Amino acid sequence: MKIIWTFTLLMIPGVLSSISVTGYSGGGVSITCRYDRGYTDNNKYFCRGRWSECTDRIRNNTKNKQVDSGRFSLYDDTRAAVFTVTIRDLREQDSDIYYCGTDSYAKVDSYTEVNLNVVTAADCCEKSISLSAAAGGSVNISCRYPQSHSADVKFVCRRSGSDLCAEETSVKESRRWSAEGQMQLYDDREQQLLTGIISHVTQQHSAEYWCGVQSDQGHKSFITRVLVSVTDIPKTTSPPSSSSSPSSSSLSSSSSSLSSVESPLQKMCVRN
Repeated sequence: MKIIWTFTLLMIPGVLSSISVTGYSGGGVSITCRYDRGYTDNNKYFCRGRWSECTDRIRNNTKNKQVDSGRFSLYDDTRAAVFTVTIRDLREQDSDIYYCGTDSYAKVDSYTEVNLNVVTAADCCEKSISLSAAAGGSVNISCRYPQSHSADVKFVCRRSGSDLCAEETSVKESRRWSAEGQMQLYDDREQQLLTGIISHVTQQHSAEYWCGVQSDQGHKSFITRVLVSVTDIPKTTSPPSSSSSPSSSSLSSSSSSLSSVESPLQKMCVRN
């Protein structure tokens, strides 16, 4: 039945493919939508619901620049003939059928069906963790992920504004360190544990990061939010030097010299 349905779907004019994406409550997803290079100048959109009554969630009228609309973002990379849709702050109610579409004037729109399933991974993964470190030290990140993603690429992304993955470090193999800049990643697939180390941190590393997984189709699922706070090492004030205060020996000497000086009254008493 599934094979027949897929065949029937691809026979519908305009449909390029059908994909399934899993997201996690409280996290986010980035969905990769490919299109024919002949449509690089056409507007792209992402809508929700059955095709006959699909409602736009976001639509762009610019190329190679991110467009935002509420929890949705769209970036059209015309060089790669791919546009990416990101949904933030996922909720289970977001589970539905969506379409990545390309406007085709005087023709049937070209689109990809997206089956989004948003689940809660409370049994394995934390939604958010907070970490702190002193400047010059290291930050150790530990994120668990569902066993179903063991074979997927793992990543840690740094968020910037509405872009959940402005900077990315990824690891593709199990039990082998992968390094990029000051970030190192290690994926233990048997334990379903992703470990990250940021070394020699400064206050510039204070930011929001995300642990996640990437499918072989390029779709990203952001699972755990990591809030990193880096504090400066407090400056210590040095104690006053010995030259700034009189020593005990000098005080003793001064007291002795004063006691040896006789006052006029003492001299009068001696003479009398």
